[in-house]
Amino acid sequence: MNMLIADDEEYMREELRDALERVSSGNTYYYASDYDSAVDTIGSQEIDIAFLDINMPGKSGLEIARTIKKISKKTNIIIVTAHEEYALRALKLFVSGYILKPVMDDELAEVLDNLRVPVAAADNKVKVKCFGNFEMFYQGKTLTFSRQKEKELLAYLICLNGSGANRAEICASLFEDKSEEKGIAYFRKIVQALKKDLDKWGLGELFIHNRNSYAINTSMMDCDYYEYLSGVSTEADRYHGEFMNQYSWAEIYIYGLENY
Repeated sequence: MNMLIADDEEYMREELRDALERVSSGNTYYYASDYDSAVDTIGSQEIDIAFLDINMPGKSGLEIARTIKKISKKTNIIIVTAHEEYALRALKLFVSGYILKPVMDDELAEVLDNLRVPVAAADNKVKVKCFGNFEMFYQGKTLTFSRQKEKELLAYLICLNGSGANRAEICASLFEDKSEEKGIAYFRKIVQALKKDLDKWGLGELFIHNRNSYAINTSMMDCDYYEYLSGVSTEADRYHGEFMNQYSWAEIYIYGLENY
């Protein structure tokens, strides 16, 4: 799901995002700190759910809600605030929910299960999280693999942003502790296992293999790293100097991100 979190406090945006990942993982997040940035996002993106703080600089979250009602009738609005007294005014706007801070996971899950405008369950794109630890999600579930190196191979190819790599290049980065002969043999096993696991998920086309070239089908995924590179300012909120923390070879990309 595409979610907008509008709050003038950065730490509150992060806390709500973390709570959402606990109860409904694999979403795409956009951020706003005021009325103008929130409305701009609603106008340029298909937002399924907008979480709005009431007290923000300039126009309030309730005013944002009124504008959203006019320009995006399919967007669910959930008010998130520390103030109970706004509940009646919010409900008169026919919002999908009203949650008091601090947000509790069970309350958040209940609101998501009872949206005024149901969000289509089918989501055919893989959600990829590169900032922090590398994770992949599909239809709200974490993608798991029979071998950890399968996941690392996908991470390596995702960093190439659609470009291909040959077997020798991949083995040099992922299997540097093995001899060339053992590395190639192990790599073949990883590729076979990866294809089998992706087929189980119905994602066989995600992994592209042509002779001695391996790549990822970027059209099948929503990736925070790609959004950052494309200049979507809302994604910049998510990068805090950490990138694919599990993999030492990924450190070379941090320099590029910090000087992008």
